[in-house]
Amino acid sequence: MFVNAAFALSLLSATYALTIGRRDDQPSDADLLASCPGGPGSSVVEKADRCTLINIANNPYIRVWSVLGDPQLNCGGGTEDIVVTLGGSTTVEQTTEVNADLGVDLDGISIGGGVSTSSSSSSTESQTIQYNIPPGQQAVYVAGIEHTSQTGNIQVNYGDRQFGHFIWFTGATVTQLTPNSNDVEYTVLQTACGTDPRDVSSLPQ
Repeated sequence: MFVNAAFALSLLSATYALTIGRRDDQPSDADLLASCPGGPGSSVVEKADRCTLINIANNPYIRVWSVLGDPQLNCGGGTEDIVVTLGGSTTVEQTTEVNADLGVDLDGISIGGGVSTSSSSSSTESQTIQYNIPPGQQAVYVAGIEHTSQTGNIQVNYGDRQFGHFIWFTGATVTQLTPNSNDVEYTVLQTACGTDPRDVSSLPQ
């Protein structure tokens, strides 16, 4: 009886070890995200039918600033203001960021399930103004577009089994920023000559 019990325990341990070993036999988060529609694809899994944001947490809204048109400069050493036309147009797309360095370019990847499912995932803004630039200064017109921020995991659905399953979930979380075209602020960003006129980091989010 002792021998049988020892054999059963040994078999159970071997089965447990084999089960643990299988945990490595699965696609990585990088492969899962790369296989999403619009992604670069993966050599490990086929293209996914769809990717969906799940376990969604709503973050505070943030304002993302974008430059409209080209900066205008009064940096030629003159002593008078110059009158210029500032502005232009820009299109702001939904952005997706992952909370880990997976080495996957997420630009263009299509992920549903969040706020972008019920609203547009892009916003085009266009506006111009006349503006006086003092000597030694430069200016550019900018648009601050409110973005909805949502964080969650990604559910990846496949048409055929991948590593034994039709559905996989990422362990890594991603954050989606979706522009809201109904909440846009415009302002002139004026800075000293010799600095980057397109640097919007000083503007509030």
